[in-house]
This record gives sequence, structure tokens and C-alpha cells, in this order.
Amino acid sequence: MMKSEETHRLCRDELTRLDGDAAGRVISCRKGVLWLTQAGTPGDHLIRAGEAFPIDRRGLVLISALEDCIYAVSGGKNNLFGFHWPYLTFRQMARRFEAAIKSLFA
Repeated sequence: MMKSEETHRLCRDELTRLDGDAAGRVISCRKGVLWLTQAGTPGDHLIRAGEAFPIDRRGLVLISALEDCIYAVSGGKNNLFGFHWPYLTFRQMARRFEAAIKSLFA
């Protein structure tokens, strides 16, 4: 069964995940800035409002909000969306946030 689109909200510094076979899904940022990490893909991705990121392989995808965000997940075979939970310690999140900010203004 194909899912059309799921809209989600993340507050600043929140993190969530897509598990399983997320290949073929597309993450579209509607508001804010998202930080995506995909298992097996070198580097991370910053997705700003109006931009989208196609997931091209199986495996874990972490989605973090650098500011309050609204985003949609579309496509895919079924509802593989995880749940919101504090995945990283504050120190780890602070380091990643600093790196992301540097890349925004580099």
C-alpha cells in the first residue's frame, strides 16, 4: 500500500527517525531548517523551507530540527515513520548544531 503524505512538526533541537525501507520516500521541508543524516550516505544534508530530499536507499534516516519545523514525508510502501524522542545528549546536539551553523554561513 502506498502512503501519500504525512505532515509532521518538530520543535528546535528535536530529533526523530525513519526506520526500515524508507527508499523512495521524499522529505519536504515546509517551514524551518531540517538536518538529515542517512545511513550509508557520506555527509549530512540541510533542508530549508521549500526544499526536498529524496531517500534513495534502505536504512536509518535521522531528522533533526535546527529551528521549529513543519515537514512532510511522502511516497514509500507503508507508514515507517518513527516517533519523536531525545536521541542525542545535549552536548552532542550542541556540537552538531555548531557544525550546521558554520556550514550555513560558510
